[in-house]
Amino acid sequence: MKRWLRAAIPFAALTALITGTLIVHAVETPDDDDPEYLTPQQVQQISGGTLAERLRARGIAVDRFTSTEQAVKAANSGSAAVTLFLATPDLADLESIRSLPAGSTIVAVNPSASALRRSGWPATVANTYWNTGVAAPICGDKIANDAGPAAVRKTEYRTSRGSVCYNGAVAVFRHSWYNVTLVGSPDPFRDDRIAEHGNATLVVGLLAQHQRVLWLDVHERDRATPSPTPPTPTRTRDRPDPDDTYDGPLRPGESYADDGYYDDEASPYPGDGEADGDGRAEGDSEAGGGGLPSDPLVQSLPPALITTLILLALILLALAIAAARRLGAPVAEPLPSKVPANETMLGHARLYQRARARDSSLDILRAAARRKLTTHLGLAPHADSEQIAHRAGLPVRYVRDILDRDSAGSNSDLVEAATLLQHLVRDVTSTPTPPHEGEQS
Repeated sequence: MKRWLRAAIPFAALTALITGTLIVHAVETPDDDDPEYLTPQQVQQISGGTLAERLRARGIAVDRFTSTEQAVKAANSGSAAVTLFLATPDLADLESIRSLPAGSTIVAVNPSASALRRSGWPATVANTYWNTGVAAPICGDKIANDAGPAAVRKTEYRTSRGSVCYNGAVAVFRHSWYNVTLVGSPDPFRDDRIAEHGNATLVVGLLAQHQRVLWLDVHERDRATPSPTPPTPTRTRDRPDPDDTYDGPLRPGESYADDGYYDDEASPYPGDGEADGDGRAEGDSEAGGGGLPSDPLVQSLPPALITTLILLALILLALAIAAARRLGAPVAEPLPSKVPANETMLGHARLYQRARARDSSLDILRAAARRKLTTHLGLAPHADSEQIAHRAGLPVRYVRDILDRDSAGSNSDLVEAATLLQHLVRDVTSTPTPPHEGEQS
């Protein structure tokens, strides 16, 4: 029982520590459905009121919308390019934002892999991390280089076109006739984190590329009203004929082909169509990447959970090795100091008692009794019970029951057998040694 407790207590303590850490992390992480999350209406810890104030101070108009359909209608009410800020892209109706004025910019905060699949953008999730980390730009984008290090590295992305900064935490690419910027963490946009590092310069620079910001503030799943016909982009004088560039709504897994509206020289972002900031060439997004394996089941699990399971497996393996029996024969070592024989005997007896080794204990007592009997009777050390009985003048059955009896099934049987051995040795050794056959007394 005590051995089981020694193995269970450390494991239980580790489990409690990990469980407590997961609970605290879940409580401290803001949810998309929280009404205060990145809303421009107030200045709170997880809100975006400070960012909205800084944009207005630079002369940028900030308009808040509570549905994707309203934001798209407002964007198409004029021909000027706008910035569509998706604070919660996982809840937005990404299928309805494809009709924006030419040259517009979409800034999406930490979109998940499922949101990217629904959007049809040429980007995938490469890595996710437990907490947001600070990274350097390491790219040629002017906005990122002006901001310097920023706390954006929680999700990293791959894109088959455009460029990436901050080790993939910020991805910029062109899709159809508008530009998309993916930011891998909400921390730079939050009121309690915007003043850290270069967060403020980065997010203000990303959202201030046009004179109007459409802030999509949705906190529940946004579904557009079904339309009998596919939406078509709004024709403007700067946009090519939709019949030449639009083939209806995208199906899952499809994306717009390069329609030639932008050429590589006119792209406002460096590296479009070339190797990105990590040195990956166009199209090198899945093969050889540093993300999770291609198994869908493994990809559905958070990397933190996989790391925790591996750590638990290693801990269990270490505990099993520590509690396993040692292999090999016992090694005799000299005692560091002299120990009284009585203490040694009692120590060995307690070890045998703790291990419940009754048979081993009885074998030791029998071997000691045989050694004393054969020495006193002048017999060979390997003499059997019958020879000992004849030499001592005792019944063979009596000696055999004592020296060769069955194993002890309980502690009382062991005590009884030890008592009989003690009486046999005392009775035989207390009398003079009988003469051998042929000798005269």
